[in-house]
Amino acid sequence: MKRYLIVTTATLCVVAAAFAALGDVAGSFAIPGGACAGLGISSAYLFTTNYSQSTIYRVHPTTGSIYGSFAAAGGTNTRGLAYQSGGYLWQNKAYTSPYTIFNTNEATGSIYSSYPLPTSVTHGSAPLATGDGGVGTSYIILSSYATASTIYYMTTTGSIASSHTVPAIMYEIAYDWRNKLIWGGMNLTTCFGCTTTGSLVASFEKPTGNIYGITYYGEYLWLAGTSGYIYRQHCPANLAIKPASIGKVKALFR
Repeated sequence: MKRYLIVTTATLCVVAAAFAALGDVAGSFAIPGGACAGLGISSAYLFTTNYSQSTIYRVHPTTGSIYGSFAAAGGTNTRGLAYQSGGYLWQNKAYTSPYTIFNTNEATGSIYSSYPLPTSVTHGSAPLATGDGGVGTSYIILSSYATASTIYYMTTTGSIASSHTVPAIMYEIAYDWRNKLIWGGMNLTTCFGCTTTGSLVASFEKPTGNIYGITYYGEYLWLAGTSGYIYRQHCPANLAIKPASIGKVKALFR
């Protein structure tokens, strides 16, 4: 008796995703407004801001279709974005005093509250969450590259609870709750992964010239730089990190 193996398209997609390596590009689309200055993500939308228009766009996370936009709270100096479950979009205003982080409405940009940032170059932000879309956010992680690159942990009421330095410059950051890693970088073709105690344990090559925006959801990282595109790149769960070896092959996964 002859036996046939029937493989559906859906099965092939699942198999392909299962074998995707850290940093593999899954898709890309043009940056709305042309110059990304921060990325955040909810269960429904990818949020991106830009330098030239002082605008935050809500877009489809895989196609880039624009669903709406509103004025950025910090104008042209609005940088990192962090989404907290419940409809809260945190926005950093760096470089011009007063250096401020705003807690805003994710649909309209209306400001709920604001707090001082620890430095003038606190560019990046991400939710320290226990699930996708900022679920279980306990702190807003902030990244500053003043003197030493420093990670701060701010409560949702504006107090800095702790901080530590990291060996790689973290201009923009994302928090990968599955692997408990902070991802980010700056003027290199490499994205670095650090623990929440500051150890550099993983990295991968990226297609963007810089990391001006980065965020995490569902085993993917979204990255934007100087290329004019936002890239969606694989970030598998259960990375087998090898801290003593930071070479070209930066991390393996099970």
